[in-house]
Amino acid sequence: CDSMGSKILFATDEWFAAAENLIQPSEPVFITDKFTEQGKWMDGWESRRKRTAGHDWSIIELGHPGSIRGVKIDTRFFTGNQAPRFSLQAAYLDDQDQKATKALLESRQGCGIGTKAGEQQMKAVEVLGSDKWVELVKMTPLQPGYEGKSVHYIEVDSKFGKNAWTHVRLNMYPDGGIARMRLYGTVQPNLRSNKEDKMMDLAACVNGGVAVACSDSHYGKPANLIAPGRARVMAEGWETARTSNRPAILTAGADGMIDFQSDDWAVLRLASKGRISSLEIDTNHFKGNFPESCLIEGCTLSDDLDYKQETSLFSDPQQSTKIKWICVLPRTKLAAHEQKTFQLDKPTPPITHVRLTIYPDGGVSRLRLWGQPASKL
Repeated sequence: CDSMGSKILFATDEWFAAAENLIQPSEPVFITDKFTEQGKWMDGWESRRKRTAGHDWSIIELGHPGSIRGVKIDTRFFTGNQAPRFSLQAAYLDDQDQKATKALLESRQGCGIGTKAGEQQMKAVEVLGSDKWVELVKMTPLQPGYEGKSVHYIEVDSKFGKNAWTHVRLNMYPDGGIARMRLYGTVQPNLRSNKEDKMMDLAACVNGGVAVACSDSHYGKPANLIAPGRARVMAEGWETARTSNRPAILTAGADGMIDFQSDDWAVLRLASKGRISSLEIDTNHFKGNFPESCLIEGCTLSDDLDYKQETSLFSDPQQSTKIKWICVLPRTKLAAHEQKTFQLDKPTPPITHVRLTIYPDGGVSRLRLWGQPASKL
């Protein structure tokens, strides 16, 4: 989405709604009485009813090069005007293509609702040859955007699992509307390219960190923990539901911590096996719903596990008990709306995953784990 730095470079037609809506981080909304000069306002990308040969399509520049393991298309609220089919293509464009993509981005000035691609844009996009890009998702039917039917998740063939991509082409057949598109995968930066002997955030998604499992994500996903920058609103953090079996009357133990009988957790895969030297926990915006305390642990797992195997391992109570965890940060009290840094007494051993446990529930905005990749040690 655009919070990761993605950009719309091109769209054939945006008569009813702009293509930029596809990558908005917010959930789509419907405003019954909102209209524009072109017709009904829609929170998504919607082209006019096509009356010429061809189909509509757009090109998105990813915020960071990375693999794509799955695609989510949401047609929410497009109940009689959704695109009936879509497909997705991808490419890795190198430095030699930057001139063409820059020209495309510049040519989008003034584009949006009520516009279509002009002659200059069509010439600029032809240079990329996007119709020949690799097909990650073949032509696939889409359902109208009614509740329970609007979300379509398609897994990408595993043969493309380790490929890195910089751009995608979203095809609508032949026209219509799509509310949101989400691409799931892993950023693939060159961690060896930085020759400076300095710390990096080993958990950050822009460096290749991934959220792989959690106990609950009722109000916010754990992937938000490792997103760039500070959260703009509470919804951009990880937040769980209130634990239903919390004690009727809370009591404190000898250590001053509340004696909760339950907890919530999230597991992150680090961008690279490495040693953590310091960390930051940010409860930004969580003022009446921050966790009382948290615990951070680490473990080392084989590189052979794929995403599905990781998720299964940490989510299955029987399998997860076999994991050997080491303490990174002992249970520590948290405060409302606070960005707090912890310097460890000594770096951890090389680890591949961390588990953030919060007591008993609540929300955390960001988690930063500063250290060095094992390749630099």
